[in-house]
Amino acid sequence: MTTATRLDFSPLEALGIAVEFDRPLAPLTSAKIGGPAEIFATVTETHQLLKLVRWARSVELPYWILGGGSNVLISDRGVAGLVIHNRCRAVRVDEPPCCQAGQDDRPSLVAESGAAMAGAARFSVNQALKGLEWAVSLPGTVGGAVVNNAGAHGSEVKDCLEQALLLDGKGDIQEFTPEDFRYAYRRSRLKGGGRVQAGFGPVVLSASFRLSRDDPQAIKERARAFLEHRRHTQPVEPSLGSTFKNPPQDYAGRLIQEAGLRGHRIGGMEVSRTHANFLINPGGVGSARAEDARALMEHIQEVVWRRFGVELEPEIQFVGEW
Repeated sequence: MTTATRLDFSPLEALGIAVEFDRPLAPLTSAKIGGPAEIFATVTETHQLLKLVRWARSVELPYWILGGGSNVLISDRGVAGLVIHNRCRAVRVDEPPCCQAGQDDRPSLVAESGAAMAGAARFSVNQALKGLEWAVSLPGTVGGAVVNNAGAHGSEVKDCLEQALLLDGKGDIQEFTPEDFRYAYRRSRLKGGGRVQAGFGPVVLSASFRLSRDDPQAIKERARAFLEHRRHTQPVEPSLGSTFKNPPQDYAGRLIQEAGLRGHRIGGMEVSRTHANFLINPGGVGSARAEDARALMEHIQEVVWRRFGVELEPEIQFVGEW
């Protein structure tokens, strides 16, 4: 791992950013799994995030942004470099200016990248805005949702994203449209491969979603129905979330269940009996290891391939030192 002793952290102290070393990351993930961050810092304001990333680049310290900790599996060895815990959470509604003929008069929901996607969606519901009801139970943050083209109930981020503000690889702030991201099913040009380590990539700062007005009760009813569906179909235990992508014209959960793997366990990790595409860690922090989760994923892939000839592709990313 990178030697932290050679770095001068005083510029961060001036910004009110506290730096920690060997910080356990498992409590910050939805699966409650993962080793430590070599260097760890939390930001709560966008200007802190900007300056921290620019500082890391200036000292050649690779970084990785941790949002809500969902859909990632952090290795037992942890993450070398700097882990930035993004807690920039401001959300607001921007009304359109006085409209001219032919101008779009729909309001926009603007959320900082560290805001919980579900929280931003619920904010929109309370503002009688239609278009994000499907996300009221979505795990993770706005930044993660933008990068992964997160979706649920037949809708995806690309369907309502207006634009996102990014710090690009050159250190400039740029506006990106959905077309710029080249979105596909759970993919974007910003999303790396299945294995991720700290680096020097672009950083999502905020996102704007173009929504519309509707009957407040109708919006709340749709959101309530989505929440109820989640409560009845997804596990409550710590989990990796939706672990595998759905293959064309089928569902990963159905294949795993039909392969007889519900309840199958390796170490502290188990295939959920509620939804077979969720791998759960019933014991919480200190129970399952990342290697347990990886071994269980590989076993599922092998069994499903033998049984159905379908190669399941992970939806989650493997983060850190493997």
